[in-house]
Amino acid sequence: MNGETQPSSSQNGLSSNNEKKRVIRLAVGSANPAKIKAAEQAIRQTLDRKDNNLNDYIIEVKGFVVDSGVDDQPFGDQVTCKGAKQRAQLSYLKYREEFGSFPHLAVGFEGGLERINLSTETENSETDTLFCMAWIAVYGRRQALTVDMFASDDTTSYYGDKKPIFGLAKTANFPLPQGITKLILEDGMELGDADDKFFSRTNSKQGSGSVGILTDGLINRADYYVHAAILALTPWIRPELYQS
Repeated sequence: MNGETQPSSSQNGLSSNNEKKRVIRLAVGSANPAKIKAAEQAIRQTLDRKDNNLNDYIIEVKGFVVDSGVDDQPFGDQVTCKGAKQRAQLSYLKYREEFGSFPHLAVGFEGGLERINLSTETENSETDTLFCMAWIAVYGRRQALTVDMFASDDTTSYYGDKKPIFGLAKTANFPLPQGITKLILEDGMELGDADDKFFSRTNSKQGSGSVGILTDGLINRADYYVHAAILALTPWIRPELYQS
């Protein structure tokens, strides 16, 4: 299933095509295929760990183009996380505008950069290394369907949220080559544009991204996001431990 799938009008988590199938309605604050795929994979992996049969549920995904509310190239955790939260929240609202009901979950991704000086005293370097990272925000209410499907078997009771909450997590970070760093810091380019220029590619941020080419395809962009997206789901996996 992809971002073009049209969600059903179901209000109770049951598919209109098959009343025995439970439906997870998922909004993603992006039209980027890698981010939509990562959001769905994170949900699917979380569900499948509990031996939910693939024939027992449907994940209906819809991507929305939304504004992050931050600079095109965010720097630092605080700004990058803010962008992810706004993308999740706005996609949650846009889903309702389009389909008449809120999604069970909305996911926002925001890629960012951070300058870190890792030199030792003996190296005495004043040059910061530019690291690439991303924040993922999951937004929604923990309610009967999602707790039943997502929560750990160790969860004995949970009463649900009155208002939507955020789950947040950060990806691993990795250093960018000096050539890309120079294009960003000296020429003011966004990472995706600097990546295209440095590697002579086109629209790489809709494809493998920096992580794909720097790892020679060992980690694609969707896979890079998935673990952090699962970590952002921990308030749904262990709801009794994360209060509203």
